Amino acid sequence: MSREEESIKRKSEELLNLRRAVESEIQNYKYEFSQGCIGNPMRPDQIVVYIEKMKNALVEPYWTEVELRDSLEQINAENPPSRSCAVVADDQCGTLLLWDPVEKEFLLASRFSGGLLSFGVRGDAVGCFMAI
Repeated sequence: MSREEESIKRKSEELLNLRRAVESEIQNYKYEFSQGCIGNPMRPDQIVVYIEKMKNALVEPYWTEVELRDSLEQINAENPPSRSCAVVADDQCGTLLLWDPVEKEFLLASRFSGGLLSFGVRGDAVGCFMAI
């Protein structure tokens, strides 16, 4: 097997493992509301709705470029950084859930005319998706 074939196989396995990890996170999700939080906790029926929406939004993961606009520095940059991230869910309304392999966390990005743009929502897969 050539190096290129090995790289493709490794990336395919990485995406398959990512899909399994997201499915496991959904399956085992436990909503926690800390006493110090501002606002009201979500009702259990709301959480069920979000979990179902997320299950329906899952896609076969694929790699794509995302323009990073998470920090004030990135927002103000004329040429902000971009990164290859894996799309794992698409809400079909312009927002995608992605995996950032550099930061090792999930993030939200929105579609715009030039591609995808992050906007500062990062964390676990279910928590990010519930922020949509």
